[in-house]
Amino acid sequence: MKHLSLSSRITILLGIAAVLLLGGAAMVMDSMVDAEISRRMDAALLSQAQTLASLARLGPNGLDMDMDNVRAPRTNLIAKQPVQFWSVHCANGSTVVSDPAAPNTPIDWAITAKAKPQFADIDNRQHILRAVWFTLDAGVMPTQTTSMAPSCSVLFMHSRDAMDDILTVIDDILLSIPFLAVLAVLLLSPTLVRRGLKPLRVLGDTMRDIGPQAPGQRLHATGPRELEPLVARFNEVLTRMDEGVARERQFAGALAHETRTHLTELRSLVEVEQRYPSKRPPDDVLGEIGHVVDELQNTVSGLLLLTRLEAGIEGMDPGNVRLDEVLTRQLHSVAKLLRQRRLDVDRTPIPFDTTLVADRALLDIVIGNLVNNAAAYAPHGSTIGIHYHTHALVIDNHAPDVDAGEVTRFGQRFWSKHHGIAGHAGLGLALAGAAADAMHLTLHFTLDTQQRLSATLSWPDDLEMK
Repeated sequence: MKHLSLSSRITILLGIAAVLLLGGAAMVMDSMVDAEISRRMDAALLSQAQTLASLARLGPNGLDMDMDNVRAPRTNLIAKQPVQFWSVHCANGSTVVSDPAAPNTPIDWAITAKAKPQFADIDNRQHILRAVWFTLDAGVMPTQTTSMAPSCSVLFMHSRDAMDDILTVIDDILLSIPFLAVLAVLLLSPTLVRRGLKPLRVLGDTMRDIGPQAPGQRLHATGPRELEPLVARFNEVLTRMDEGVARERQFAGALAHETRTHLTELRSLVEVEQRYPSKRPPDDVLGEIGHVVDELQNTVSGLLLLTRLEAGIEGMDPGNVRLDEVLTRQLHSVAKLLRQRRLDVDRTPIPFDTTLVADRALLDIVIGNLVNNAAAYAPHGSTIGIHYHTHALVIDNHAPDVDAGEVTRFGQRFWSKHHGIAGHAGLGLALAGAAADAMHLTLHFTLDTQQRLSATLSWPDDLEMK
């Protein structure tokens, strides 16, 4: 299913927001206008009713209306063609009503009338009438004997047709204008959104020319402020891409160099044996060939593991690993070399229950490389020190031919103080450092004034358990 474009998504959201906001505003305005017009109509209706009541006369023949003073209704917006009814009822039974009389009136209006006017809508099947009724002050009604004037109730009803027509027009206006505004928003939004998203298009065009073929390129945050986090994240991706490409090229170059070296050695061995047979036993020749192949395999395996560790893609299997067991196992693996070179080991006992949260295989690589380097490069007849400190393991040996500048290069790929020694291609310390970093351990080297080289493997508090 094809997803909507960003401009379409924004247009839809703007349309929904416009409908909700303008529609809500139109409803509020409609309610306010209806209330105001109704209030004004009620005021006009009450004024007409009071004018009508002022024409009532209570004479000797009962209640009467001074119709001579009744003026013709004035033409206006509310009463353009008036449809109106009225009625006055007094407590003495006198009644006067309009001609024709109202077909419907409020229930018991003469009884429920009070000094405060009351309003209601009455449906007479042809019109909707607005009614007002109230009690008439006896002092207002002229009579021969004012003190004997009865209380009277006045009812006046006027058609709502004109007002309803006005409200209908207003409703149409309040509906059509927001609708046209929403339509205009929907029509203009795609163009405006595309114009607003132009910096994204420019950014996309800039990104088109960036790739592995041109490392080191970065985007510049010259667009809107909202794009700065995107540019920063993309630059981080470019940095990781450059690092990955650099690792790949370094791996390819190192692999080609080491493979060519070993293959050249292997080919030379075979060609020499073919041209100038040494008459050695076949097992010796095959053993030498196997040794070269083993070195080649170890180099390739070490390069692959180092590349995976540096890229962070090597699988980790952390667990509780006893430090003394790992160290004992690695010392046992170099026991023969220690005897051959008459090296002593000054080992500080490690508490039996000291364990590290680490990957067992990677920890073997780190400690194994440090122990092997000490056994291979310490002077004949010297002493190797292995000391446990709080959250640290230190392996040191005498190194008379190492200077401080060379210590800073420890851990670089294919750098070795002793080139040409079998089995040492310069990957050991680089592999140990990468494995330590993967387990959140720290490996660093120091050289003191007595030419004592120390390799310190340390770890944070939360990785050691006792």
